[in-house]
Amino acid sequence: MNFKYFFLTAVLVTSFLATNSQAQVSIKAGVNIASISESATIESYESLENTSVTGFQAGLAFDLGLSSIFTIQPELLYIQKGGKSIYGLGENNEVVSRLYYNYVEVPVLAKLKFFSESGNGVYVLAGPFAGLAISGKVKTTTTLLGVTETREDKFDYDNDDSAERQRRTDYGISFGGGLKFGQMYLDARYNLGFNNLLDNDTNNQNDEKPYRRTRGIGVTLGYEF
Repeated sequence: MNFKYFFLTAVLVTSFLATNSQAQVSIKAGVNIASISESATIESYESLENTSVTGFQAGLAFDLGLSSIFTIQPELLYIQKGGKSIYGLGENNEVVSRLYYNYVEVPVLAKLKFFSESGNGVYVLAGPFAGLAISGKVKTTTTLLGVTETREDKFDYDNDDSAERQRRTDYGISFGGGLKFGQMYLDARYNLGFNNLLDNDTNNQNDEKPYRRTRGIGVTLGYEF
């Protein structure tokens, strides 16, 4: 399946639903505490530790208003993903890679609302997302025998001649919940990426190592119009 076409279709469907229904539109912004799950790509080092980086996210959400309890909520987001990998070999030798990806992402979420008559309350939601990377980079700090060097490289996408080739598409599931108060709401969710961003299989079957997949805890503050 070509996920670029899937992503573009998702954007068009989201736009159609938002403009052809009684959708409750909101804007939202916040942070994504991003991390990665990956295999060790530098086998000569003794240890690998993955930690998080903090990114920005913002966008639009469309509550389609199917009922007072259940609805579908498509979103159109800009979200920063990534993580930090630390390879270690003794006290004076390590490689630290900070990965940053900038995505346009479309989640489509099923949402259960437990609101009072005043419209305040809590909600839970879950559903798939598809994302398309618009840029990305890696900042690598290498320390050998106490000497440190730093370099920064942009990611190449779908380039067979590049050792740092990255898959542009990401997809997975999101789940979480939030609290609505008046026209404001606070949303927290976990994003679990399925696609292997380092897959070398031209059919993108995710059956080869090394692998790298996105993770993230997103917290946003929103306002409904």
